[in-house]
Amino acid sequence: MSGGWSRVASGLGRVASSGANRISHGILSNDPQSALSRASRHLPELVESILVKSGGTAVVQQHSRVDRQQPEGVTRNDKKSTSHDAIPIQTNRESGANASKSQEDISAPQLIKQSASLHELSNDMSNNHIISESKTAEQYITTYEEEDQNKHLPEGRAVPSTRISRAFGFASLGTGLALGTAAEFARRTLGGSSSNNDGSLVLSNDANAQRLSDSLRRMRGAAMKLGQMLSIQDESIAPPALTNALVQVRKGAEAMPTHQLMQQLNDQWGDQDEWKDRIDIEERPFAAASIGQVHRATLRTSGGQKKVAVKVQYPGVANSIESDLSNLSMLVKASGLSPPGLFLDNVIRVGREELKVECDYRREALNHHRFQQLISSDRGLVADRFVVPDVIEEFSTDRILVTEYVRGGTIDKVMDLDQDERNRIGKAIMRLTMLELFVWRFMQTDPNWGNFLYDVRTRTTYLIDFGAARDYDEDFVRGYLNIVKANADQDERALFEESIRMGFLTGEENSMMLEAHKMSGYCLGEPFQSYEPYNFKTSRITARISEHGAVFLKHRLTPPPEEVYTLHRKLAGAYNLCIKIGAIISCRDLLDEVIEHLEAKDSSISSVK
Repeated sequence: MSGGWSRVASGLGRVASSGANRISHGILSNDPQSALSRASRHLPELVESILVKSGGTAVVQQHSRVDRQQPEGVTRNDKKSTSHDAIPIQTNRESGANASKSQEDISAPQLIKQSASLHELSNDMSNNHIISESKTAEQYITTYEEEDQNKHLPEGRAVPSTRISRAFGFASLGTGLALGTAAEFARRTLGGSSSNNDGSLVLSNDANAQRLSDSLRRMRGAAMKLGQMLSIQDESIAPPALTNALVQVRKGAEAMPTHQLMQQLNDQWGDQDEWKDRIDIEERPFAAASIGQVHRATLRTSGGQKKVAVKVQYPGVANSIESDLSNLSMLVKASGLSPPGLFLDNVIRVGREELKVECDYRREALNHHRFQQLISSDRGLVADRFVVPDVIEEFSTDRILVTEYVRGGTIDKVMDLDQDERNRIGKAIMRLTMLELFVWRFMQTDPNWGNFLYDVRTRTTYLIDFGAARDYDEDFVRGYLNIVKANADQDERALFEESIRMGFLTGEENSMMLEAHKMSGYCLGEPFQSYEPYNFKTSRITARISEHGAVFLKHRLTPPPEEVYTLHRKLAGAYNLCIKIGAIISCRDLLDEVIEHLEAKDSSISSVK
């Protein structure tokens, strides 16, 4: 390291040493915004002082602001942002890469949660597996399944389980971000870069973005949940470095150490001597997400042995929801990551309620039974071999959920099967989504493809993980159906009237906002316009919807109805799955089916009266 750089590093080190306590105090006292603001406000003066003392020649200009310029070598796509008025789309980025993948490689957005399902398999398998000429598509998928059956996660760091330890985690994160910002400002100034960057300086460099990703994956719980919520934002909202880091957040959390696992098992099942002879659980999980991790186990019964999946909740996450979201939301606001039109407070409020119910595994077991009954009673879904595994009541508690273990790979792998099979699955997924919202009014809102497991041997699709399931009010459902039909028919008057009645619009919006609302809506209804097969793969439907997001974020006057945050997440997942597997299917008949159901229901009610 040259003498000049040594002095710069030394100066930043002294600043870190003297300022860390004040910044940490600000974050621990629930005032991270002012703490980070103080740290960033004096960065230009700090760097200039260091440069002068080190004999540097660079000049710091415009001291009144932090220069927000693009990191060298990173290119940005044209601005387009995600809105909850439109279905969000998250384009995957390869780790460390600058270019976005093609539309065909877009993965399902995962807003509030990375699956903590009982049978969750990796949603981002290696792309190095290529179908050889000697392998059939079925053999290819079987290879994935066999890899998943043998998958175990390495032991990670302990989950911070007390309020103090979690507060310290946020304090450490805030301090690291502030000091990383100082280093980034120095790097840019000394580098003489003059390009502009619309992203936040705090999270626009790789080091700080990785700090955030690592901290969220270690903290788990609500902290990681909010990170996953942010990860669904279009890449033009967040800096590229942050986008790459949040991809890692969506992949899952660190596995908790064995000693914490055993403590949770003993707390819920009693002393180990009471259960170890009845159930043999693998110490290493095969999946780890924001709320809990999932283990394979063997249940010993009088009739023999039974393979089961055991989901174990992390210690302390249920009791830390309020403090986690409060601390992390202030960090997000302080970093400038959240644009005003996102209505972050609404996102957090919805996320808070969702997290509370997701931490209740007894409630999830009830959702599980309810979906099992609904799906098994629908002839079409039974014919399409959609199955919900059984819950093992004996070992399920408030913090542990045990279900039947089923074989299968994530459903996106069916893209390597023949077109007819892909069309069958795509249509069944779209029909299930329509039934959940418009007929049952009870929807599993997590779009993670790991929640649909496909067994290539039997062509069966297993549905798992119902922690994020929720009911919808009938008035909302009927209103939203009117909007979908108006979009499909391109009926502008009906669309605006229903949108104002439901609260999507106030009626005072400018022409730009109204046009964006209309065009994104028409795009949403596009698959339902005709009885002709709709080619999802070539449609770019979710990408075209997201193109209107920047207008929403700038000109939207009111947040959308809170139901939309979960609903559009699920619709995005259904659309993106059909894109991924290349489904070419007719959807207008699915819209007709739910409309006829509601008309028959109304007719039945009228006849009774």
